[in-house]
Amino acid sequence: MSAQTIPFNRTFLFFKKYAFENRKAYTLLYLAISAFLILWLGVYLTFTNPFLFRERNQVAYYFATLFLSGCLSSGMLFSELGVKPKAINYLLTPASTGAKFLCNIFFGVVVFFAIYSAIFYVIDMAVVSIANWKFDTHWKVVDIFHLNDYENPFLDAPLTDLFYLYFPLQAGFIFASIYFNKYGLFKALVILGLLWVCFILLFLLVHMLLPQGRFFGVDSYEIVEPSGENRVIVVPYLLAGVVVVFSKFLLTPLLWLASYFRLKEKEL
Repeated sequence: MSAQTIPFNRTFLFFKKYAFENRKAYTLLYLAISAFLILWLGVYLTFTNPFLFRERNQVAYYFATLFLSGCLSSGMLFSELGVKPKAINYLLTPASTGAKFLCNIFFGVVVFFAIYSAIFYVIDMAVVSIANWKFDTHWKVVDIFHLNDYENPFLDAPLTDLFYLYFPLQAGFIFASIYFNKYGLFKALVILGLLWVCFILLFLLVHMLLPQGRFFGVDSYEIVEPSGENRVIVVPYLLAGVVVVFSKFLLTPLLWLASYFRLKEKEL
C-alpha cells in the first residue's frame, strides 16, 4: 500500500510546490489577459457601431484571444530550460519526468483554459451589458458551454471545430519550448509563419494544377465544366477519415508525447 501511495503523495506535493512558486507569474498572466480584453472591448464601446457586440463577434473575440494568449503562454511553460541555472534547478527537482510534464500540462492547458474562459465570460458579460444600455440593443452574452449554437466567423464548420486547431497548435508551442534550448517561443512563431506560407503556396499550386472549380471542405472538389455541368471529385472515405481522426484526436497527444520524451532526454 505504501509503495503505491508514496509516489502519489510526492506528485501531489510537487503540484503544490509548482503552484506556490509560480502563483505570481500565473496571476500576472491572467491580469494581462483581463487588461487586454478590457482595453480591446472597451475601445469598441467608444465606437458607434452596435453590431460589434453581436453574438457572432463575441465568439470571434473569444477564440482570437484564446489562440493568442494560449499559444504565447504555452511557449513559455518550459522557458526555465533555456536558462542554465534555472534549468539545472528544474531538472534536479526530486520528481519524476512524468510528474513534471503533467504538472505543466495541468496548469498550462487545463487550468489555463478554464480560467481564461471564466475571465472572458465575466468581462464579456459586463461589456455587452454596457453596450446594450448604450446602443439600446438586445445582444445576448455567448454561452461558452453551447458554442455550436452560434455562427462560426472563421470557417464553414461548427464553432467547436476550432478547438481541434487550437489544442494541436498549443501543443506545438509546448514542444518548441522544450525542444529548443533557447528562444523556443520565437522559434515556434517563425516555424508557424513558415508553415503558413507553405500552406498558402501549396493551396495556390493545387488550384493551378486542378481544373477550374472550388473546394467543399477538405474531402471534395467541384469542377466547373465549360458546358455548365459540374462534377464533384470526392476523396476516398477511408483516407478522409484517417486524416480527420489524426488531426482531431491524435495530433495533440502525439505532440505531448514527443514533448515528454524530449524533456526526459534533457534529464539524462
